Amino acid sequence: MTSPRRVYHGLFVALILFLAFTLYINSGEVDRTPAKLSNKHTVDPLYEEIRILCMIPYSYHDPNTSKYVKRTWGKHCNVLLFVSGDIDGELEPYVPVINSTHTWTLVHQGLMYASLTYADKIDWFLRVEPSSFVVVENLRHMIDKRKYQPSQPIYFGYELENIVTHEPFVYYRSGYVISREALRRYTEASKDPENKDCTHWEGYAEDLDIHRCMSFANVTVAESRDEFENETFIPVEMDNQFQDGYDTIPWLRNLTYHKRTEKSVPISSRAISFLVKYPPEMYDYYYFVYRVKSFGTPVPVPSSIDRKRP
Repeated sequence: MTSPRRVYHGLFVALILFLAFTLYINSGEVDRTPAKLSNKHTVDPLYEEIRILCMIPYSYHDPNTSKYVKRTWGKHCNVLLFVSGDIDGELEPYVPVINSTHTWTLVHQGLMYASLTYADKIDWFLRVEPSSFVVVENLRHMIDKRKYQPSQPIYFGYELENIVTHEPFVYYRSGYVISREALRRYTEASKDPENKDCTHWEGYAEDLDIHRCMSFANVTVAESRDEFENETFIPVEMDNQFQDGYDTIPWLRNLTYHKRTEKSVPISSRAISFLVKYPPEMYDYYYFVYRVKSFGTPVPVPSSIDRKRP
């Protein structure tokens, strides 16, 4: 006769095996859930409606900074594209630009490739530095609120003033966004070898060079500030922003297109792009932007935070 102890032991083992099997099945289902789908439903309802390609040019001598982008905020782009002169196992997909570390060459080739490859899949093209942190959801929100359309020939970012023409152009280091139509016009104009306005010259200033071609193609600079005229693309690193402001960057105060009396750049509460001095801090930014929840009712804060000097 079978002892009761053996019966209970058998039932216990069967229960453990059943639970282990159930856990395995459930974990497999979780692993198969697309990350993009999670972003769409839990982070950004505009994820599928406003499709953004984020393009990161980087020197193949220093790929580590760009890896922080991929591991943090880059996951919120519809497409994350790296442009470099050599392949890196982690930074895929990438645009190969052979034997080049010149940023403007990387950007130009990246834009040509993005237009050819993603023109029917993407609405907006964001170019940022590998040391930038971007809140992509705020970019989609701004585009939606201003009712910008990818069919409009526009591009936008932090605006500087051309000292010759006194027209605005977009500062490249703070990042800029190009509509699908603007990129189409830029690439078509750039294909013409006789078009001196859109000829790519290595060594030239990226922001002035691309603005010259955009102007030729009748692409205009659109507003990127919020409804309170505060900036969403921040042109200085964050320690400068909150400690020194314009005081140690006179060229920025002199060349900024929207002149202000404040000692620091007025930042929007829905800021989009930040320059990070120490790239590993992107983990910190990501935690505070996407993980931290405030208890209680948010209290309105002034647009310019008082800076306390040591």
